[in-house]
Amino acid sequence: MTDPNWAEQVTAWSSLAMAVFSAAVAVFAYVAWRTAKAALEASRMSSEAGRASAEAARAANEQARFDSKAQTRPYVWVEVVPGLAGTETYDLRIKNTGRSAARCVRLEFDNWPDPADDVATAVRELFETPRTLPPGCSIRTMWRLEGDFTDGTTEAGLPKSGSIGVSYRGDDPTEPDYLDAFEVMIERAGLWPVGESGPRPDGLSGDTHKLYVLGQALVRRVSELGR
Repeated sequence: MTDPNWAEQVTAWSSLAMAVFSAAVAVFAYVAWRTAKAALEASRMSSEAGRASAEAARAANEQARFDSKAQTRPYVWVEVVPGLAGTETYDLRIKNTGRSAARCVRLEFDNWPDPADDVATAVRELFETPRTLPPGCSIRTMWRLEGDFTDGTTEAGLPKSGSIGVSYRGDDPTEPDYLDAFEVMIERAGLWPVGESGPRPDGLSGDTHKLYVLGQALVRRVSELGR
């Protein structure tokens, strides 16, 4: 076997250099691919984190907007309470407990008596007349009276049960009308306490007795104002 000549040696070394170069290129390509893949994954995760952050910010802004509306909107509620006119009478209170005015307040009742007496007629006119109720303000009207009346009847006004519907709107024109309903349950409201009137004036007579009775009535009426 003869030794390779100079041309063969050059060719062999060239082939070896190309092989080494190709291997180096392959290693560099693999490293570059891994680096690009890691950068792409980091970019994807950063993009997802950015989207999640943006969604959380949007949800927080939406919740803040909802909370702001809920805290500043009007809230109208109604209830039947013991009347200021004395025992066996009942009043209806309509109050706006919200922080803004309730506008165009209308009420409905599903159990109107027929025929309607003077009390029921007055309540119906109140219900059908739209009005603005400022925050913290209320309307109180007579709802029902019980007793032995001169015309032979024993009750006047509205019945002891039914449902009162309320509709109104706030100052935000983009919000729809607010709707709510409240039940009248006089017979299922437990035992209503009556305001304290003090001891019985058995030892008093004349004008002194009359003045004491007047004071008792005033104390009871004042105690009902907060209901």
